[in-house]
Amino acid sequence: MDNLVLASVAWDLAAAWTGSLLEDLRHESDARFRLRFALPRGGGSIVVSLRPEAPWVGRPSRRWEGPRWNPDPFVPLASRALVGRKLVRIEKAAADRALSFVFLEDRALVVELAPHGANLVLLGEGRVDACLRRTRSTATRLAAGAAYAPPPMSPAGIDPFDVTASALDAYVEERRRNDEPMLEILRRGLRGVGTVGASLVLEEAATSGESVGTVLRRRLDEILAGDARPRLQAPEPPWEAVAHGRFAEPGFRLLPWVPVGREADADLLDGGGAAATAGLYYECRDAAEHQRARLLSLGGILRAESSRAHDGERRARENSRAFELAADHGRHAEAILAGLSRAVRSGDRVIVPDPYDPDGALLSVPAPPGVPLARVAEDLYRKQRRARRGAEAARARAEALRGRLDALDAIAVRHEGARSESDAAEIESALRSLGVAVGLARSPRVARALAAATRPRLAGVRVLTSVDGFTILVGQTGRDNDRLTFKIAAPEDVWLHASGVPGAHVVIRASERGSAPPETTLREAAALAAWFSDARGNATVDVQWTRRKNVRRARGAAPGTVLVKRFEVVRVSPRPIDPRQGVT
Repeated sequence: MDNLVLASVAWDLAAAWTGSLLEDLRHESDARFRLRFALPRGGGSIVVSLRPEAPWVGRPSRRWEGPRWNPDPFVPLASRALVGRKLVRIEKAAADRALSFVFLEDRALVVELAPHGANLVLLGEGRVDACLRRTRSTATRLAAGAAYAPPPMSPAGIDPFDVTASALDAYVEERRRNDEPMLEILRRGLRGVGTVGASLVLEEAATSGESVGTVLRRRLDEILAGDARPRLQAPEPPWEAVAHGRFAEPGFRLLPWVPVGREADADLLDGGGAAATAGLYYECRDAAEHQRARLLSLGGILRAESSRAHDGERRARENSRAFELAADHGRHAEAILAGLSRAVRSGDRVIVPDPYDPDGALLSVPAPPGVPLARVAEDLYRKQRRARRGAEAARARAEALRGRLDALDAIAVRHEGARSESDAAEIESALRSLGVAVGLARSPRVARALAAATRPRLAGVRVLTSVDGFTILVGQTGRDNDRLTFKIAAPEDVWLHASGVPGAHVVIRASERGSAPPETTLREAAALAAWFSDARGNATVDVQWTRRKNVRRARGAAPGTVLVKRFEVVRVSPRPIDPRQGVT
């Protein structure tokens, strides 16, 4: 977070929240925390984000729609120490990216916002009680019971907050003798100024004719006095830009103050104070980063699915050719039957004339000893019929996989130009229509909440749509079965499994509480449960079905082993997944 903006945020928060009571400390995502305060005339929240690349603190600009996060052990510990206490003051050293929320009885929560070193530290009487993150570099400084010391600052450069304008000009002139660029001198040589602040100082100095030290000293004094209100430079509404994939620098920047001559610019937004403006900018930036990561992840899934379909098509065509080579079985059977009187056995083979060769060439045909030649011919005809069916099935599968590849290629073309949330949602929908398990939530009840925070793909799950429009999920390994049944499926979902044999867990998403799926969907899911089981080769298979709430883990057994409290049975024939509908 820009240090100049952070200084204004600290002043703004101190003015608004000093004297309030801390009501709640919540862990909202892996790196996002919320402090909720109560005041006599109402209350509000402060958000702290500890993303390693860009930590920040500010007021939230919208309601958090992510899932409830399993809190780090630090959070309940800090809550017990701080919730219900009065906030006495908020402190910040001028050039240091650390904010201290000091409460009654000398308890404090320190928010350290250095990039790649962000942390939360709980203090009691100036000593470390606990910290959120402990690394080798902080082990000594943040050891429990040690006196707290802020993160060490770089020894290079000077602290501009404690020197005069003339001293700043002298430092700049000394560095310029080494032919260093002015922007580098300000942003690297003056601690806490940053790239944006340095650029604004140089622009103002060039416009006004004042020295760099004079301009910077005046701006720093305004920040320390709480008179410099940050502005968000935004050519369009920020959240609308995020939704359409257009939120990015240099079009959107958080400025520590209003540049000279731009006081009336319509593209400089004030969110309602330094903390609210900073929160608006950083929440939009985080959302835009998440959107880009989501699209990158979908691109990886597309490439993996295309590679899998391509390999499947190649194997299917190889199988088709292999089956076609087995067409000689029929010719060998005819030769045996036509030449029974002249057949000569030799070990495990029989020598007979070739009825299709005008010269009467001899054929050597495999024939197990002791098996009548009529039985050998019958077995060869059976192999011929099986080979024909196998070749037809392999060709059909190859064509289906070719169609799947064409559909994936069309999605990939759409992905190349994707930028917005709606683009990502359309790509996920298209992938789901092909049976790729992307964007799945644990249950329909929390689908919308999880969509923004979960990974797009749940590995180990096949997803299909029944003829009635119901979603059917099929597990793969034992661990995948366990996750599907107990982490993804909702209590009212329908659960199926082949009776008495190992196999996949199958789940039908429930549409309405207590309502059973249509008979066609139930039988379709049961056929899948039979196919993905050890009873696949049987003509018919009994499949158990029940509500997921009636299924329990078998204590001490391997993952995927369950106990079923009550169930019904449906008898079906095993049926595979159509490659155009799902992943095999």
